[in-house]
Amino acid sequence: MNKKSATPIFVLIFIYAIIFIWLAISLFRPVLLVKDFYSNNFFINVISKSSSTLECIYYNIEDEDRISLFPLLLKYTTGIDLENPTSYFESQIPLIAYMNLPSLIASQDSPIVVIPNNETTSDKETNSNVDNLPKENESITVINPNDKDVPKKKLDKSKPLVLIFHTHTTESYNPRNEKDRNFTTDYSQNVVKVGEEIKKELEEKYGIAVIHDITIHDLPTREKGYEKSRPTVESYIKKYPSLKLIIDLHRDASDSVSKTTAIINNERYARPMFVVGAKNKNYKSNAEKVIKINDILNSMYPNFSRGILYKNARYNQDLSSKMILLEIGCNLNSLEEAIRTGKIMAKVIAIYLK
Repeated sequence: MNKKSATPIFVLIFIYAIIFIWLAISLFRPVLLVKDFYSNNFFINVISKSSSTLECIYYNIEDEDRISLFPLLLKYTTGIDLENPTSYFESQIPLIAYMNLPSLIASQDSPIVVIPNNETTSDKETNSNVDNLPKENESITVINPNDKDVPKKKLDKSKPLVLIFHTHTTESYNPRNEKDRNFTTDYSQNVVKVGEEIKKELEEKYGIAVIHDITIHDLPTREKGYEKSRPTVESYIKKYPSLKLIIDLHRDASDSVSKTTAIINNERYARPMFVVGAKNKNYKSNAEKVIKINDILNSMYPNFSRGILYKNARYNQDLSSKMILLEIGCNLNSLEEAIRTGKIMAKVIAIYLK
């Protein structure tokens, strides 16, 4: 007898109930978010489990690396993965498990194709909205951008305008998904290299002085990384009142590189995403800056940005109204893809500071 067919009825009822609640939360999530971002910690935590695209997470102590046990228990006891809806049908209809579903939905397994826009002005009005994140595989026919709208400033290193630092300094790029290669202290292979390329581009091409701090904040453990990086940021804010933009540069973590990859002019790029911490006094001003920067990026490269992720956390953004958290690609992107994106982000920053 098929073991799955002998599943007790109460187990099936439990599974159906969980899926129903999950779907219901997904439907009402946007309304709850807009109505009250801080309304109730219980609902904040429930909402955070409902969607990987938009989530609102409440932490008493900020820690990106916490893992929920419930999805793991559900996956290994029933075979149902909440991040993969098809796994439910596979658990109930064994034949589906033998079907190559990705080949039937090929569009979800390919990087998006981005066609650059020629209008590279920060004055262009666009609609950045947390509920209107870019759709995959969507392209717009426009012509290539140029650099004439970004005049080069006279470089003054005594008055830096941009600070780049890394709370999770050892985050690296591992396109082959090799074991124990997602983090490294080798600055030439991790997010520090991307930060250095952004600095080089801003200074040499746009005349914008940049401080790039490469202090390691996530060793010996990643826990409390934001507490460790906090004094670093505070010291620079105190020393350099000239700063106009403070960037905490990361890379995301994902098991699907297609979601974080774009094709621009036949080259692969790591898609950027912005994270705004709503649990701080500077939330409104920080969000406004991120929206403006994201709008500039979208005006140049439609749908390239993965959007803005709002979380009920702090991320040290309470330290300054000029701070943003930027994630470029994920662990499965290549360093070269991230560096290409870094050059685009340098131009976006130059336009923003113009």
